[in-house]
Amino acid sequence: MVTAPSPVSSRSHDRTPVVQAPVGLTLVRHENPPGVRTADERVRAFRNGPQADWFNHVNVTAHDHGGHFIPWENPDAWVNDLRRTFRGRRP
Repeated sequence: MVTAPSPVSSRSHDRTPVVQAPVGLTLVRHENPPGVRTADERVRAFRNGPQADWFNHVNVTAHDHGGHFIPWENPDAWVNDLRRTFRGRRP
């Protein structure tokens, strides 16, 4: 017997944010969307964008230096972002 899949996964939920775990985002200028020129504009673009409500973001940071490989290209900034994201979250 073949049954049709449910249109909604049994694991889905209707709560917001969709991703309820704390999320830290490190954004880099090299990967800015069109019209965004600075790190501050990048953070504002994310926070005001349609995807911001999907996440429980505890840290959103953008950097003018670095690209896809930011841990290698700008390691100090990346480590500081990790620390800021996890600070105060230890049991």
